[in-house]
Amino acid sequence: MRILHAADLHLDSPLRSVALRDPVLGERLRNASRDVLRKIVDLAIEHQVDALVLAGDVFDNGVPDVSARTVLSVALSRLGSAGIPTILIRGNHDGLLDHARYGPLGENVMLLDHDRPTVDISGVSFHGLSHGGQPETRSFLPRYPAPVPGRINVGVMHCSPDGTSGHDPYAPCSVSEMLGHGYDYWALGHIHKRQEWRGDSVLAVMAGIPQGRHIREVDGGSVTLVEIDGLGARAEAIPVSLIAFREVELPMPAEEAQDARTDRLRAALAVARAGDVPTVLRVALSGPGAQLFSARSGEAASYLEVLVEDIEGLHLDRVLVRAGQAPDVPALVGDLAAAMREEAKSPGFRDEAERMLTDLRDVLPSELREVLDPAELDDLIEEGLAAVAARLALAERT
Repeated sequence: MRILHAADLHLDSPLRSVALRDPVLGERLRNASRDVLRKIVDLAIEHQVDALVLAGDVFDNGVPDVSARTVLSVALSRLGSAGIPTILIRGNHDGLLDHARYGPLGENVMLLDHDRPTVDISGVSFHGLSHGGQPETRSFLPRYPAPVPGRINVGVMHCSPDGTSGHDPYAPCSVSEMLGHGYDYWALGHIHKRQEWRGDSVLAVMAGIPQGRHIREVDGGSVTLVEIDGLGARAEAIPVSLIAFREVELPMPAEEAQDARTDRLRAALAVARAGDVPTVLRVALSGPGAQLFSARSGEAASYLEVLVEDIEGLHLDRVLVRAGQAPDVPALVGDLAAAMREEAKSPGFRDEAERMLTDLRDVLPSELREVLDPAELDDLIEEGLAAVAARLALAERT
């Protein structure tokens, strides 16, 4: 049995925060999830798989527009014409989706749910349960059917295996219990970073997101080709992403001529591109030389935007300045900056900063909240402290 396993396509996921910074890139990212789906279908046909498995969150919400539905329908119809069935489940994002709103999915597309948790294809039993409209706080695993004796058994689940982080802990699942359930392969979804777990005669794979959507999704970009036979299950990650995300830190020495700095940074930026794939880059300028850009917001981004203009396929997401304290800062400003940094480490300061961040996020549309992601709180605080210290130092000198 040969399976192509994918998850978390998030078709047409809104990316308005990206579009605000770069409308052309925002539109390209919006189309990337559709283009990756077409690429997945091409791979399934090329490798002559016996089935495509989509382990949840095909859509980003439960009410996708008709064009996104049509993109999926056309793609899966291509597979059906090639004799390849599709097995899918709903995830936490599209748990309320009515797949049959515009008619039956078709005989080659099988949605696994509590009413039909098992289908048999070519002597292999596929078992799966879909999410509903409410957050799943308990494990799905006890509700999965027992393995069918004498058959290869594949489980399809959208869950949070223990030991994983970075996502809402929907449907938490014990890895040891999952591996001991009696199936030969687990096709998992939900966590956007690919990961594998292996037992004595079972393999579980979190497929990861095939196309990242923002800078915090640097670890996705693949689907998994699976071979299952009497020797067990073997998996191979196949890259499919059309746009990559990368983060890079560029050191800024205190004493460096402008032409030397420009040549060095341009070379480093060119190397940061992910092969031939268009790359969205977040840059952190660090070291005493970064003080040049601390006082005025936006200067660092303006500087680097000029440097990447003629580097094909490279786009700037954001520029961070981690300058530290310049050696020639006036003593009074240095003492004040040190006191501010010490205060920023206190629990009370962080609690208040988190509260303010939450308040701001609550009034933003959901598609813009990523701009103020809590995971970036440390960077936001450091940027603010550096900017205040630099402005104070500038004012003291003048």
